[in-house]
Amino acid sequence: MLFLTLVMRWVHILGAAILVGAPFIMWFGIYPATAKLPEDQRRDFLETVNKPWRKFLGAVILLQIISGVYWLLVVEHMNREPPLYQALLGVKMLAAFALFFVLSVLAGRAKAFEEFRRKAPMWIGIAVGLGILTVICASSMRIINMQHQRAELVHIRIGHASMSVSK
Repeated sequence: MLFLTLVMRWVHILGAAILVGAPFIMWFGIYPATAKLPEDQRRDFLETVNKPWRKFLGAVILLQIISGVYWLLVVEHMNREPPLYQALLGVKMLAAFALFFVLSVLAGRAKAFEEFRRKAPMWIGIAVGLGILTVICASSMRIINMQHQRAELVHIRIGHASMSVSK
């Protein structure tokens, strides 16, 4: 069980790095580079980039959801977490799902979202913000969790020896 938990943690962190990093590459690299191209060349180039990205993106999002649900149901004990932790988890999940949506729509081909894709630089900026918000929430949750675990320990010191015991 420890190995599975470790693998799920790695999958979740690696997936988050990809999903948070990709909008930065798009915002600072791809979209500025294509801004000067004629419309048909820009569209062809973006399709060339997005075709393999679509499949990879779908797989990464699926693994994020699976590893996140695993972590939430198997590892975390939400009834023991402080209210601030739970609130941050809610914000993190909403931001992550919004990020999944924005990245999926921008990489997709559905005609219903053509207008959305026309404003891609704006939406990539929003995706960058969502990614940053997700990382801020996750790192804050980690600190809260560590402090909460530390508070549950009773420290016993006798002379030069010390010991920590769980309450």
